[in-house]
Amino acid sequence: MTRDWNKSLLPASFAGVKFWVSKSNVPVGRKGVLHEYPQRDEAYFESLGRQAQTHVLSGFIVGPDCFQQRDRLLEALAKGAGELLHPWLGRMRVKVGECTLTHERSSGGVASFELKFHPDVPLKFPTARANTGQQLAQASQSLLDSALARYNAAMATVDRARINLVGLRNRLSGVYNLINQQFKPLLATFNNLTGLVQSVVNAPRGLGALFSSYFSEVKGGLAMFASPTARRSGDPAEALNAALGRGYRGVLGSATQQAEAAGQIDSQVPASGKDTSRTAQAVADLLQDALLVQAALLIAQMPATRRPGVLSETPSLTEQAARPVQRDEVPVADDVLALRDLLDEVIWQASLKADAEHYQALSLLRQHLVAHLNAVAASGVRLLAVTPEQPLPALVLAYRRFADATRAGEIVQRNRILHPGFVPPVPLQVAQE
Repeated sequence: MTRDWNKSLLPASFAGVKFWVSKSNVPVGRKGVLHEYPQRDEAYFESLGRQAQTHVLSGFIVGPDCFQQRDRLLEALAKGAGELLHPWLGRMRVKVGECTLTHERSSGGVASFELKFHPDVPLKFPTARANTGQQLAQASQSLLDSALARYNAAMATVDRARINLVGLRNRLSGVYNLINQQFKPLLATFNNLTGLVQSVVNAPRGLGALFSSYFSEVKGGLAMFASPTARRSGDPAEALNAALGRGYRGVLGSATQQAEAAGQIDSQVPASGKDTSRTAQAVADLLQDALLVQAALLIAQMPATRRPGVLSETPSLTEQAARPVQRDEVPVADDVLALRDLLDEVIWQASLKADAEHYQALSLLRQHLVAHLNAVAASGVRLLAVTPEQPLPALVLAYRRFADATRAGEIVQRNRILHPGFVPPVPLQVAQE
């Protein structure tokens, strides 16, 4: 059943004040410049975008109380903005432009208006956002500078002639193992534990200089989520870039290892003798700070603005086998927050044995680590508990859950499933997206 166009018209009003409309017009299409050239028959139109939707209404108010209605409309127009109920186009938010009020004696109780309304579009102002990754990188440099200064100051008070080499060697065995795991390029200077002990005793400042040089090369060689082609064999940043190349999962795993290693340093076997203990403690403190600096530099490379991609439709398994689904990688917020809490506790324990100046450097690092990891977690997805109704292959579960069969390995790894072909009907931790 068709509806009479006249009955479809809406009663015109602005800011709740009604009036009659006899005519309206609004620009449509696109504005632009027409280029015409000498000796050429063809012209070229250069589009400059859509025309502004400026509504021009020819309206009037009529009746014995037209002056009262007129005053109410004038008062509404004076406010500058409001809701326009357009007879033909419906409701819209507008700003008042140049308007004209006309009275004619011959028209009697009629007040005529020429009304111009512009779109009321909120202004978009630039907003400032703290670069938490850059702030974290700067805080890590401050901690490194403080750590080197503390190490050199501690070694300046040690009488090297009174160091018990056997006791120092026993104390630094755990330290050497951590250097072998996390700072392998340094082993080119001392090939074994005995070489480390001799280096500390004979050239106390040499170890600090090695770490300073190491981090200088690391900062120059780090690449944001580096591709395998960006890695160079033997480069101090090679291991960190390898972690970056594995995405968020690689960064979180590597940073967690370094945080756990930093927390284990204070549990080393104490050495005998005051000078031996001071030397061992100074080296252990330097290594602990170096681990925190390296973890912070790695974490600072994680972007905090990525969002999960949403598939408009679910490709079939056959299509996914031929062309795997491509998604933007996002972090799992639970993993990021777990790392944040671990680092927070490790840095707090390290702060308890620091002097006032080094305490400030550690506190600054902890503050920026928490801020950046919170920002990264906010851009990630949470974990959900899902219980399959029956045993399923991980591939089928990933396809049903994510519409992406290639994420079967993620389910298997997170839940430590023994065989990917048999996922038991027990509560599983899976990503929300």
